[in-house]
Amino acid sequence: MKGVNSMDANPTPVKVMLHTKITDSGENEDTKLTSDGTILRKADAVYLRYDEMLNDTDQVNTTIKIKDEDITIIRSGAVSMKQRFAPGSLKEGTYESPYGPIQIATRTESMDFKWSENTQEGTLFLNYQVLFQGEEAGYHELEIKLRGEEE
Repeated sequence: MKGVNSMDANPTPVKVMLHTKITDSGENEDTKLTSDGTILRKADAVYLRYDEMLNDTDQVNTTIKIKDEDITIIRSGAVSMKQRFAPGSLKEGTYESPYGPIQIATRTESMDFKWSENTQEGTLFLNYQVLFQGEEAGYHELEIKLRGEEE
């Protein structure tokens, strides 16, 4: 995890460009999203925050806590989820659906985060397998590109 040491305690406004690829049973799903967010270094972690609209009325607030050894994604609002990612290990998490809680786990293959204070640009990559209730539910590739914005 490179280039985050000089970040201070004030959030930096960023444009968040999220691209998710999901492969499940030979089917591919490709999702792209652009949102405004902030990036902030606090203690030993970097926090990326942004909102996404699932449709015209349902908003989800997303916080990604990035540490050297793991990443935690917390989503709240229309969808509630908390999931940790650590390369080479299986991590249990929670997903609240309209039908009740669902047990979710991820097996992370790789993760990488870079942020440059100088250029105000960065990327976050996550590759992982998802398991719902213990059953494999697709392979996910998540790429987030960040670009600093003038306040």
